[in-house]
Amino acid sequence: MKISNLITNEVNQNDYHFNKLTRNKIGFLYIAPVNIVPDDCLACDGYVLKIIDYKKLHSVIGTYFNTGGEAEDEFRIPDYNITHRFLQPSKEVGVKIEAGLPNITGDFTCRSVNASGCFTSVYSSAGQAYWNNVNNDPYHVKKFNASLSNVIYGNSNTVQPPSQNVHICIKYK
Repeated sequence: MKISNLITNEVNQNDYHFNKLTRNKIGFLYIAPVNIVPDDCLACDGYVLKIIDYKKLHSVIGTYFNTGGEAEDEFRIPDYNITHRFLQPSKEVGVKIEAGLPNITGDFTCRSVNASGCFTSVYSSAGQAYWNNVNNDPYHVKKFNASLSNVIYGNSNTVQPPSQNVHICIKYK
């Protein structure tokens, strides 16, 4: 289906006007399932490039990814393959979101075996426990283990959604 007789500038499905700077897709990201880099792309490994050598790419991304150590005639490409950050679509492009987890809660009753959530109760006949200065021997030890509330806890040392590693490149010509 061809669009004809447009009165306004053509826009894409997200209501963005097409960018004349990216007519040849310079600055677009390409994702490969293996570690390859097409001839017209660079790996998104945070390289510092000379503006004079990559004028078209610089005209699209500018110095947006510079970290402060670049010379005036240089700019940096994104480092998506190095930082291992997930790419998330958003209207706030380029904003970095730090890892986080929801709070984990549970409760228990000290004088009984009752426990819930990520708490467990383990019977112990050794030692003595005192509540309100009253000897309550034997007693139950309360333990905390987040993996008891969901098996996802303990599988990683950071927030890790299900994922598949890929290689990301940026088109420069």
